[in-house]
Amino acid sequence: MATIVVLALYINDPATARLYPSTVWLWLVPPLMLYWISRVWMKAHRGEMHDDPVLFALHDRQSLLTAALGGLCFALASTA
Repeated sequence: MATIVVLALYINDPATARLYPSTVWLWLVPPLMLYWISRVWMKAHRGEMHDDPVLFALHDRQSLLTAALGGLCFALASTA
């Protein structure tokens, strides 16, 4: 959860505005991360995760889709 706070602080930093012309798109990434982290915790708590979390993320469709959406947000933020 601390990662999400650090990302929000990064997005809010004036130096980030110089790197990304459209930082509005970056504000979609913290909710995506919150969804993914909550989902992984829920699956682990239910005993449905039998792999390392990294291996789980590499083979799980929802994790891959979440990562792709996050990458798309960063790509859209990079364009003017």
